[in-house]
Amino acid sequence: MRVLLPLLALAVLAGVPARAEQGVTDVEILLGGSNSLSGPLAFTGEQMTKFGVDLYLKVVNDAGGIHGRKVRTKWYDDGYRLLEAQANTKKLVEQERVFAIIAPQGTTPVVATLKYLEENKVPLLFPYQGSTVTRGRRWVFQGMMLSDRMSKMMIDYLVSQRKYKKFAALYQDDAYGQSFRTSLAKDLARHGLKMVAAEPVKPGDTDVRAQVAKLQGAKPEVTFLVLVPGPAAQALRERQKIGWTETLMVSAGPLTDERYLGLARDAAEGVEGLSLWPDPLTSDLPGVRLYREHMQKYFPQNEPNRYSLSGYFAARLFTEGAERAGKTLTRAGLITALERIRGFESGILPPLTIGPGHETQKQGFWVRVEQGRFKQLTDWLKSE
Repeated sequence: MRVLLPLLALAVLAGVPARAEQGVTDVEILLGGSNSLSGPLAFTGEQMTKFGVDLYLKVVNDAGGIHGRKVRTKWYDDGYRLLEAQANTKKLVEQERVFAIIAPQGTTPVVATLKYLEENKVPLLFPYQGSTVTRGRRWVFQGMMLSDRMSKMMIDYLVSQRKYKKFAALYQDDAYGQSFRTSLAKDLARHGLKMVAAEPVKPGDTDVRAQVAKLQGAKPEVTFLVLVPGPAAQALRERQKIGWTETLMVSAGPLTDERYLGLARDAAEGVEGLSLWPDPLTSDLPGVRLYREHMQKYFPQNEPNRYSLSGYFAARLFTEGAERAGKTLTRAGLITALERIRGFESGILPPLTIGPGHETQKQGFWVRVEQGRFKQLTDWLKSE
């Protein structure tokens, strides 16, 4: 009898299916994220999540889901605040029990959640931020070009092709702005150059008159705007007011978008930058055309924009990885599947190879604001 009991126990256990991964059932995959649904980046956050990620997932779900599972999302608002982002992320993992975090935005909020997500082995998929702190981490896949790569591309283009030599920066005094400032200084040094001036703006401040005056006094040929939209628009209006026309204003990171620069109206005319996404309204690329068709079908009142397109692309990459991971979806299996993506043709970005570096954007093209829209000035520029 003593021999039979262990054998009986083994037989019973053999009939029990393996424990399912958190956030995955036979019929559903649950994703979530903490994002700026209010505050200075509210438009970005809403577009990336509700009109970007959710847009593509509607397409996926209407087509039967991923291996028969529908994908559901849960969004929390952090207002671009660090503590709220941490609390939201913990709630999403421990109470909502999501499979993965997708498309959060903002360097400061995202970096604040890294340690927790890594300790709990929760994938952080395609965060919309540029800090290099997120590079080389097993559970993180980037959602936009990192600041050092973007800085290198901008400086190499402006110095080598446009022959500028005097640079300054008006930057947000937080992890986002400081990351860019450090990278810009490093890349200028490669060309034997130094920043002639750099003026910080405290988060939440919109009065930048003093900083603009100091920058004007330094007489830079190029001034980088490393800011959120409010103070960036104020800086452009102040520059126009004082008649400072001798510098080229260059927007950095996610600020390179017509809707945000449009806050400055005609004061944004002539601003240049590195765009990471094709024009969502006019691009004839097949993936962008399909994006517009999906927007018209599911959210006809919402105008296509770069932030929605970025969220749409994030959901598309997740879907590609989850499909490749197979019917038995696990977090580790998703990581492996995404790492193996080679030459992925999206019809939106150039062919994408992710690999062990987990970076999904390594190219961009130069643009200039003309009559309220960005005009493309170059083909895709490579950072390698």
